[in-house]
Amino acid sequence: MIVPMKKYAFLVYHAEYEAFLQKIRDIGVVQVVESGNDTTDTIQDRYVLSSKISEMVRMLKARKQTPRQPEQPAGDIELIGRLQDLKAEQDKLGIHLSAINKEIAQAEPWGDFSPEVLSKIAKAGYRARFFSCPERRFEERWNTDYYIADISRKQSIVYFVVFQEKDQALDIDAEEMRIPENPVKELVGQRDEIRLRTQEIGKELDEIAALYLPELEKAGGRVLSDARYESVLINTLREADDKLLILNGFVPETGEQVLKSWLDETGYVYFTERPVPDDNPPVLLKNNRFAKLFEPIGSLFSLPSYNELDLTPFFAPFFMMFFGFCMGDVGYGLLLVLIGIFMKRRVAPAIRPFLTLAVYLGIATMFFGVVTGTIAGFDMEKIAIFGSLKGMMLSDQQIFYLALAIGLFQILFGLGIQAYAKFKQFGFAYAVSPLGIIIGVLAMLDIALIKQGGMISKIFLYISLAMIVLWSDPNLGIFGRLGKGVWDLYGIITGIFGDVLSYIRLFALGASSGILGFVINSISLPLLDSVPVLGPILFIIVMVVGHGANLMLAGLGSFVHPMRLTFVEFYKNAGFIGGGKKYNPFSNN
Repeated sequence: MIVPMKKYAFLVYHAEYEAFLQKIRDIGVVQVVESGNDTTDTIQDRYVLSSKISEMVRMLKARKQTPRQPEQPAGDIELIGRLQDLKAEQDKLGIHLSAINKEIAQAEPWGDFSPEVLSKIAKAGYRARFFSCPERRFEERWNTDYYIADISRKQSIVYFVVFQEKDQALDIDAEEMRIPENPVKELVGQRDEIRLRTQEIGKELDEIAALYLPELEKAGGRVLSDARYESVLINTLREADDKLLILNGFVPETGEQVLKSWLDETGYVYFTERPVPDDNPPVLLKNNRFAKLFEPIGSLFSLPSYNELDLTPFFAPFFMMFFGFCMGDVGYGLLLVLIGIFMKRRVAPAIRPFLTLAVYLGIATMFFGVVTGTIAGFDMEKIAIFGSLKGMMLSDQQIFYLALAIGLFQILFGLGIQAYAKFKQFGFAYAVSPLGIIIGVLAMLDIALIKQGGMISKIFLYISLAMIVLWSDPNLGIFGRLGKGVWDLYGIITGIFGDVLSYIRLFALGASSGILGFVINSISLPLLDSVPVLGPILFIIVMVVGHGANLMLAGLGSFVHPMRLTFVEFYKNAGFIGGGKKYNPFSNN
């Protein structure tokens, strides 16, 4: 759900404003409304510096050094400046090293030639020209017709130098090469110097990571906090010759009690009101423990706008089910569950929700693995210990129809959400059209397949058509509604049909991962008894590599395609608008 917001306006005397802002920042629940004033260069510079510090922190954390207590603290400016210098030098050395390696690769076939010798040869009236060609195309007559030095032969390529006299014509079918600027020995020396300096920089970065990483993190926090503080000052309205300062902001209802208590105690003047749609309030999501796991997935597309429903708790069970449907293997699901449980206590707290999500997705994968009768690519029906589960297993045709049925249910569920949201926001008239679509689809389903309603279903079908056509847009007149309604009806009929067919991907992905698992088993099982000792080793290698690759491929597809069904089919039918701004309060964090 979306946490309701309150709009606050604070009126503060200019002499008390700094202390007021400091306390507001300490409480940390007010998101300041932007007044439209341009951000100053100083604020921009602070945000840029904060971003650079965050990048430095990530770089130092990646070095994984054991923390040590420094003998004396480092100044923020000196520490940040030194890190910037080291990073810039490291990047420059990396580019130089890449260029040197290319030069070495080009110069290596020519050995340690001397530029001075080439200069003397040129003064003697000869021009040194460097060539290469495949050995089979090298003609022996060239050795008699010209002065040739065969320098080296690598990978069936001949590298040779022709010393051409002043007016001598060359008839050589070979590729002329650029003369290396420096001999290999000199280039290797430069490369060794670069590597040595890179190691020295690495050691210094390790030392900084061990001693000053916490200080750097605090410095980044201070820079960002200062930038946000100055941004608040920019967005402060000034009245009465700058004596009265006005700050507007949004506060979630769940966190306003502490703020109101402090304001009432101190006597600051403030006004509150519920925001209107044009205020564009920020969005703060609050869901139960299960739905909260899926919030990062929803945010990949967009946050809901403040005035619509948060669809996270509605798509979460479907996403979990779709993932399991696509992967559909008991063995793979069990592996996901075990990885999630085993790694959960061994990672940072911020990562743990993703591992909990992996456990839920693994459970869904195990369930649909039973439905499809697949465990690590093997047919469960042929394994005696799974005999009691045969009643849960479905045929391929049944699984195909199940995918379509789930898709149709989610589409109708989305239309129901759309009807409820429109009824809540605009009134019953706006909910009639999506309700008509639901009734029409159910009526056609009965007429075409179930065949239990008879004439009643036909009556409801006509009623649904009237609901769709006449209430397509309640703001229009009767003729406008008819025209728009007929046009919308065409889009609805073709759209619903196409949306339902999109859910075939659930069946297709599940079948493809199962077939790949079966193929891997078919390749690996004959190896088991093929050669003593070596056969079992090859069997294990093929099984681990093959199923590992299949698991990653199936996992990618099982994540991407349910997202597509959620963000396209479900969101569209649920009337999702999106475009919400994330709640980001002015605080010390």
